[in-house]
Amino acid sequence: MTLAVDRAKAAIARGDLITAYDETVSAIGEGDMSAAIRHQQVLALARMGDTERAMELFGAYGLDRSDDPHQQAVGARLLKDRALGIAPGPDRDNALGAAFEAYRTIFAESGDPYPGINAASLAALGGRNADARAIAIDILAHPEVADPGDYYMAATCAEALLILGRVDEGADALRRAGTMIGDDHGARSTTCRQLKLLARHMGLDDDRVDHLLAAVRPPCVIHYCGHMFAADPVAEAGIRAAIDRRLADGNIGFAYGALAAGGDILIAEAIVARGGELHVVLPFAIDEFIGQSVRPAGEQWIERFEHCMAAASSRTLATEMAFVGDPDQFAYGSRVAMGLATLRAQHLGNVPQQLAVWDGVPSHGSAGTGADVAVWRIRGGETIVIDPGDVDRGLVRPPVQDGAAHERALAAILFTDFPGFSKLAEAVLPAFWGDVMRRIADVLNEHGEDVLCRNSWGDALYAVASSAAGAAEIALTLQSRLREFDYRTLGLADSGGMRIGAHYGPAYRSLDPITGRMNFYGTEVSRAARIEPVTPPGAVFVTEPFAAILALEAPGHFQCRYVGRIALAKGYGTYPMYRLTRLSDCPGR
Repeated sequence: MTLAVDRAKAAIARGDLITAYDETVSAIGEGDMSAAIRHQQVLALARMGDTERAMELFGAYGLDRSDDPHQQAVGARLLKDRALGIAPGPDRDNALGAAFEAYRTIFAESGDPYPGINAASLAALGGRNADARAIAIDILAHPEVADPGDYYMAATCAEALLILGRVDEGADALRRAGTMIGDDHGARSTTCRQLKLLARHMGLDDDRVDHLLAAVRPPCVIHYCGHMFAADPVAEAGIRAAIDRRLADGNIGFAYGALAAGGDILIAEAIVARGGELHVVLPFAIDEFIGQSVRPAGEQWIERFEHCMAAASSRTLATEMAFVGDPDQFAYGSRVAMGLATLRAQHLGNVPQQLAVWDGVPSHGSAGTGADVAVWRIRGGETIVIDPGDVDRGLVRPPVQDGAAHERALAAILFTDFPGFSKLAEAVLPAFWGDVMRRIADVLNEHGEDVLCRNSWGDALYAVASSAAGAAEIALTLQSRLREFDYRTLGLADSGGMRIGAHYGPAYRSLDPITGRMNFYGTEVSRAARIEPVTPPGAVFVTEPFAAILALEAPGHFQCRYVGRIALAKGYGTYPMYRLTRLSDCPGR
């Protein structure tokens, strides 16, 4: 087994599926063609919910022909995932039946309890109660399940007992499993998803389900924020004690936020001290952030900032630009951190919370702890508040740059392009302009209130929307309308359609002196323009900030599937990218 496989497995165990996938892509790119690394890649995709892409790779990699029952079982797992996305009815029952048969065949050939327990659970969910009970009884008789020596066998024992209706014994087995698992949060998440589904099918109420799963539930995810204040050892000791209690009571293991002096750093230090994962998200360039949000509270905070940065599991710049005196840059960084926390919680199967060191006074404007709390709560999130008490917040910030006088805004930015346009015959250009571009115009007009500016040249479109959700709807509607177009009228036998790239970030906003219409410009607009050229025809690719903001703005409506770290056009750098779809368009839903 290679080091890359070990790293991918460790990332999956942490519930860090994006890192796991990146590890496999890197290893395969360097020539590792082993079934083990390919298995981890397919598993990471499956756990991220990208069932169809995982299914494609499972077949292409030949894992269905593997001698390893766990590698074979990934195919059955993907059939199960596809089935569970179908609404109740005959189609779902048939799909569950296909997944059941796949697991049962592997179990019959290998005797391995893992495919066996999945076959039993699917039989129960599909109404094959006799099959479910018979397989569960066989599994409980397996020596490794009867006297489990590791988490997986103990969890398998619990699941078999649950299928047989022995709920209290199942709960005891899960408590035993909880003492064996260590830091494999991915396994905890998978167990909770499976057993919650099974328990609810059996008619257990929410309180009983929560009690059943308490011992194996993965740690929770928080977005954190807090007031800046000068160093004060006495006040800090009280705040830190309250933070420690809240983190312990909430079983917090993952934290996303910035590192401003005061509340931010106190929470970050507490997360690191308890062995949790700290994910730092800064709103702009590091030196600029230190100058704006760390040094004004005293030089002693800088060393603590550096220690937290060194201890962080990840460090993200929401934008690489300098601070230009725009409060929305802080708001943007906070919202990206909130969205990343939401995405991580989705992968772990739990609900994120917010922890705020806050005096309870609302903020005036888009930035500040009060503003962050307001954004989180308006999205339906729960905030745990710790009052900092009487701390010195009379800090002197650096003077605001002259550029701050120019109007700026947060915006969702779209660029589109039609591959092959330059090769179209002159005679068909009016048809392209009158039909393809007319469809695009119709979509923009239908979303008029969301569209802040628009422009076109040739086959290309540049548009700015007021929200990530609005931009997502526009982009996906564009693709849907263009799929209806008969490209043979342009002399093309087939076409993959438009390429669409989207990004979200702060930009300057002003009247264009050439056109006299509202326009947006700046670093983030330039970044957005580099996405479309690397997007496959017919697809919508979005940046990680866009995916994060979308998860915050419109949970349950869209899906952003991670596609890897992609080099943007014109040497603009390599960034994490996602493929956007509607959740209702995902196969099986």
